[in-house]
Amino acid sequence: MTHDDKRESSYKGTSTKAILHHYDYLGDFYRLILGQDQVYSYGMWEDGDSLESAQLRKLDYHAVASGAVGAERVLDVGCGYGTLVHRLVETHHVKHAVGITMSPLQASWAREQNWPGCDVRMENWFDHEPDGPYDAIIAIEAIEHFAGNTLWRAKRVARYREFFRRSREWLRPGGRLCIQANVWNDRGWLASLVLPPELLSAPAPGGTGADTDTDTRQRRPGVKAIVGGVRNLREGLHASRKVFPECCLPTRAELTEASHGLYRLVESRNDPWDGVRTVASWLERSEANRARGAELIGEEAVADIIREQRTALRFLKEGRFTSVRMVFEKPESSS
Repeated sequence: MTHDDKRESSYKGTSTKAILHHYDYLGDFYRLILGQDQVYSYGMWEDGDSLESAQLRKLDYHAVASGAVGAERVLDVGCGYGTLVHRLVETHHVKHAVGITMSPLQASWAREQNWPGCDVRMENWFDHEPDGPYDAIIAIEAIEHFAGNTLWRAKRVARYREFFRRSREWLRPGGRLCIQANVWNDRGWLASLVLPPELLSAPAPGGTGADTDTDTRQRRPGVKAIVGGVRNLREGLHASRKVFPECCLPTRAELTEASHGLYRLVESRNDPWDGVRTVASWLERSEANRARGAELIGEEAVADIIREQRTALRFLKEGRFTSVRMVFEKPESSS
């Protein structure tokens, strides 16, 4: 085995250092804005919802879509503060729910609740060894941590596939894996950052129908678009350095490719406005809690978070990235 092979085989996604920065250090501020259930992912909104009710609807969606209702054993990968684990047992009659997180703060808080039927562990999914097969596995906005910040698509897909492979082994035949993820526009991460919104929403090159020379010239970015692309790259770099170190968004195509031959895709949703409404709510609360946050983590760190939230809100509205929910099913036959 070469040195590169050894390094690749030992890779486990986002490092503990990066996790501690975002979820433990910055987490002291996030806990001020997440709401009483401490759910740190995009909700599922309907008219008249509060942040709290949208979050509970999201948790219930995943419980039902994954087939977890009434199940014996369910795994929550990237369980955060354990809210879904608790709700699976308390509301959806799961007998035993396991949650894994790499954050000591989150794991400690969840364990202190002493919820019956809930087992929250500080553990990387890469190291997880289940006590028995799961009926359902749920991973909400966790897969963004599985590929670090590699720029190479083939490596990202290989790392996602490793998760799909292992999760398939953990599931009973016919069991489901339910994923929620932030994903780049289908054109890929670089185009998602630099192209103007009107080009992101246009059919991708190579699609049906031939462009005329006039259409092609009209689609070429002008100076304003180029300046905007540079700004977006700068904002993306700031977020990856200051707020989400070693975090990489996939595309939906990368996840689909990584799961090929292991699962059957039974549902795929694109819900960008759930992201818009959630981030808008977080941003409002962040600005309202700015002074208290500065006492906890410092003015500069709070400013970094608010800057990232404003950028994320704009990117979501412009179609640069979106929120997807995908439901995969393991074949009844284990062959």
